[in-house]
This record gives sequence, structure tokens and C-alpha cells, in this order.
Amino acid sequence: MRKRIVNNKETVIAAILQELENSPEAKYYHRLHLALLVLSGLSPKEVAALYNESSSTINHWTKNVLDKGPHALRDGIHPGRPPRLSSEKLRLLSEILEQSPEVYGYNKPFWDGAALSRYIHDNYGVELKVRQCQRLIHQLKLSLRRPRIFSKGPAFPNKGVLKKQIRSCKSTKPDLC
Repeated sequence: MRKRIVNNKETVIAAILQELENSPEAKYYHRLHLALLVLSGLSPKEVAALYNESSSTINHWTKNVLDKGPHALRDGIHPGRPPRLSSEKLRLLSEILEQSPEVYGYNKPFWDGAALSRYIHDNYGVELKVRQCQRLIHQLKLSLRRPRIFSKGPAFPNKGVLKKQIRSCKSTKPDLC
């Protein structure tokens, strides 16, 4: 049998590797196949060289098959850290944040990270840092409202006069202005 000539070998290899990465079943069968090759007599280094895998990973898969059975090579469930506040508490917080903190006994005109942190600690017994509470406010699609101070008059009452003075200074004495 003659060796097959492939023009776009790298593209085909990349597509196959991508398919193996995306499909949990394909990953499982790939791991099984490599463990089977080692159990059939090939060394983990030889298999690693053929399939572009780490020999220590192949050793690990083979050991898992021997110790726990073939099902041990399936991807496990990785739930991550459980949330500190339940979805029900988050829903209630969303309603609470619609009202003023003064309603709940906090001497603040608006909810911010510090006020929310204190409220959660007082009512739910959960310690969240100020930054976490700011993220939580954002996550609940609310905004951190900061008070704005508006002056009664213009900030620079003689703004036009000031600009003229600066322009004349630059034209007559550029090194001083």
C-alpha cells in the first residue's frame, strides 16, 4: 500500500483535534483508545509521540482504567464553588435594591457596595466584601448611583474673559504662559 499524500495535512489534523476537544464522547473514546494501545504493549512514550499527548497523561489514563475501570476516563461534572447567596435571596435583594437604604435603617441616600455588604451581613449572616457587593449590584442589572452636586451658577462666571487673557498672554509672552 502506498503512502497517502495530503496537501493540507496541518488543516486536517487541526480539524480532527478540534473535534476531539469539542465532543465529550470523542474525548472519552480517544482516551480509551490510547489506554488500549498501552495495554496492548506499546510504551506510553511511543503512544504520546504518535498522538501528540503527554506520556504522563497517558500513564494516568491507563492507571485509571486499571484501578477504576474504563468509565473512569469519562469527563466528570465540575460544578464549581456553590454560590453564597441562593437564587431566592438574590431575587429578594433585587427588590430591596429598588428601594432606598433609609427604608431598611441605613443612613445612606443610595445603595452602594458598603451599604449592601452591611445589609447582607445583618440579614443573611453572609460576609461579602464591598467589591463583591458592587459586582452583585451590577450583576442584578442595577447601577451604583452616586450623588451629583450641581452648582447654582456657572463654574467660571468670567470664562470668556479668562480665555481672552490666556490668548493675549500666549501671543505676547509665549514663554511665560
